[in-house]
Amino acid sequence: VEHFKRLRGYDPRPFLPALTGTIVGSRRQSDAFLYDFRQTLASLIASEHYGVVAQVAHEHGLVVYGESLEGHRATLGDDMQMRKYADYPMAALWTWNRNGAPVSGQLADMKGASSVAHLYGRSVVAAESMTSGLAYWAHSPAELRRIIDLEFAYGINRPVIHTSVHQPVDDKKPGLSLLIFGQFFTRHETWADMARPWIDYIARNSYLLQQGRNVADVAYFAGEDAPLTDALFKSVAADLPTRYAYDFVNADALLDLLSVENGELVSPGGARYRVLRLGGRSSSMSLPLLRRLAELAEAGATIVGEAPTGSPGLKDDPDQYAALVKRLWSGAPTTKVGRGQVIAGRDVEAALESIGVVPDFSYEKPADDSEVLFVHRRLDHGDIYFVNNRRNRAESIEARFRVTGKAPEIWRADTGAIEPASYRIEGDVTVVPLEFGPEDSFFVVF
Repeated sequence: VEHFKRLRGYDPRPFLPALTGTIVGSRRQSDAFLYDFRQTLASLIASEHYGVVAQVAHEHGLVVYGESLEGHRATLGDDMQMRKYADYPMAALWTWNRNGAPVSGQLADMKGASSVAHLYGRSVVAAESMTSGLAYWAHSPAELRRIIDLEFAYGINRPVIHTSVHQPVDDKKPGLSLLIFGQFFTRHETWADMARPWIDYIARNSYLLQQGRNVADVAYFAGEDAPLTDALFKSVAADLPTRYAYDFVNADALLDLLSVENGELVSPGGARYRVLRLGGRSSSMSLPLLRRLAELAEAGATIVGEAPTGSPGLKDDPDQYAALVKRLWSGAPTTKVGRGQVIAGRDVEAALESIGVVPDFSYEKPADDSEVLFVHRRLDHGDIYFVNNRRNRAESIEARFRVTGKAPEIWRADTGAIEPASYRIEGDVTVVPLEFGPEDSFFVVF
């Protein structure tokens, strides 16, 4: 009760019968109390479990790798809030068949972990990597590269291979396993003696992706009422940018972490964003968060999204809420608010172009289903782009990078080769012809 009063600002006891399905006051009031109750549990799972584990670990000289809800284990809680206590925010990505697709909730899980790292200044993002089920000793590097490359493309830079069970004897092969779960990467794997180039490939990618600072233009807010892995479990949000990088931000980050400098949203950990995108389930928003959006806009932030329709909480004042919505969304396509602005609509890429932000990475697709993913990291003396062809066929593209004044090189983690690249500069971008093999990846280093 005391935690609830502290976090929600009122006594929950008159409304506790609502937990049994009894309507207290009205349906609206009961639903609002249940929302407040769930939010309170979510905060306590983060602070009293993840936070206490990290505190005790640090007192004993230990560091914490923190996974949260993975791809389909959505429970009460905010998966980003949970991982903010971890020294190494962590996600998970399982294997999938070539005729299938990765679980979209696991994509959100990886992006959530990397976003936490960027927001809170962690240089390393881990992931339970290449986990399989009921696929006994079935995977080789040729099959696993498309999976590990997707991790790198979503911001992971310390893969934790799942799983490597200790093999204490030599007369039982292929040896012990973790029941049905693999990919059984042990000294008895048939290709274990040939694994060094594969591990070198993972290590080189990981090392380069830990350098400098991640570059993302969009802070994407998916809402307060569900973890990312639930909100984006069935499908990846259709309004996520592709020519600009993005991080997820949660209510925690908006309320207590992000501020505005020269029109950009910035965090103490070094993250910088050009715009805040209100997507996902943000049509329902609490009054404290709406007030915070107004403060950020007043300070110079650009916010892109549609007006919320109401607060899910019990004690938020509806008149204050309506006044704030009217102030931020005047009905015009763009509403000036203090030094900032609110751009109504869902197209964040169009909004970025309207304020003069050139796409960070773009290319003309050779085919409708072509897909090349990128990660951009900025160093004191240059820029690193990881680029990954997701299709199992060769692709030739002209890639446009938001970098000028520097010469590009191609760095290949599979061979260790470094070679100069041809290029031309057009305005604010450098155009580089790129030749990808099937499911190929490499770095373009400026």
